Amino acid sequence: MKTRIGTLAVLTAVLACTPAYAASTKVKVRVEGATKTIFEGTVKTTVHDVKGDDGVAHKCDGTNGAANPTPGPTATGSLDTAASAANFGLSAGWNDSFQDFQIDKVGPDAATSSKFWGVAVDGKSLEVGGCQFEVKTGDEVLWAYDMFNKKHLLLLHGTTKVRAGRRFAVKVLDGATGDPLAGARVGGKKTNASGIVRLRYSKPGVKRLKATRSDSVRSNQLRVKVLRRR
Repeated sequence: MKTRIGTLAVLTAVLACTPAYAASTKVKVRVEGATKTIFEGTVKTTVHDVKGDDGVAHKCDGTNGAANPTPGPTATGSLDTAASAANFGLSAGWNDSFQDFQIDKVGPDAATSSKFWGVAVDGKSLEVGGCQFEVKTGDEVLWAYDMFNKKHLLLLHGTTKVRAGRRFAVKVLDGATGDPLAGARVGGKKTNASGIVRLRYSKPGVKRLKATRSDSVRSNQLRVKVLRRR
């Protein structure tokens, strides 16, 4: 006869050996389409299967292709979570050989024979598939259209609060190297050799700034609150 204590001991042992997959990981996800930003925000993603164009839910937990020894939330899983939360379309073909997805279409933008969807985490393009790269809390996962034909992944930094009428500076960097980038447009002006542009707004309100350059993936959004004059 099993005792209550014995049953609890067995249950405790089983739970101790069971991975805690239910915990969510908070990451930033940004999806830069051909002509506009499709999504930019924070999501809570978990270890979960991702459904491909074949209608089958495939494993996408970082252990794909033996990339990691234990499961974890991934770059592609984060994109799937964002697509579900914001209701933008996501089409992906599964490749058995690579044990990973090829992203075919996000929102209105479909890959072509020369333009593909690429992925980077914290400004660095991935050298493995999106289901093989495990993300951690605070990471920025960037999916961008035609990423492989772009020289830079732009990052925009600067103040988030300023008084109306006062000049303020914002800076554009190369996300991979941290180097300043000249010639990027922000708020209708171009950055100088130090990657800096100085702006001024005469009326209070909220300005949502992005940096762009023809040979680069557009930047994150910098939200600047313009306060009333004193």
